[in-house]
Amino acid sequence: MVYSEYDPSSDRRESPRINWMNSEVQVVMLARNTKHRILGWVIDVSPVGLKVKPETPQEIKEVFPEWEEIHFETLGDFFELKGQGRVKWVSSNANTVGIRFGQLDEESRKSLYGFLGMWSTD
Repeated sequence: MVYSEYDPSSDRRESPRINWMNSEVQVVMLARNTKHRILGWVIDVSPVGLKVKPETPQEIKEVFPEWEEIHFETLGDFFELKGQGRVKWVSSNANTVGIRFGQLDEESRKSLYGFLGMWSTD
């Protein structure tokens, strides 16, 4: 897995994030209202959300419009996140989608902060 250096000057968000060039963390996203399911790869993660590259980008705008409530769960052993959130944005070419965390269970929160702490420069 390759990581890129976090550059706060290029970030519109207030929270730092960890970027992946070649993500090995897969995520399943389930629309709360329609129960549509999309698989994707985590591109970056921050304390407040994820950026995901869907496996089927052509469907993402129809399945997950902005502000759609979703359930999500990462697959694999790298870090485990399970919770609810909202689609914050979908890129114009539908190659990426931003997910803002709503609720994370305690184990997911510990996993997230443990992972982010590994990359902290403080």
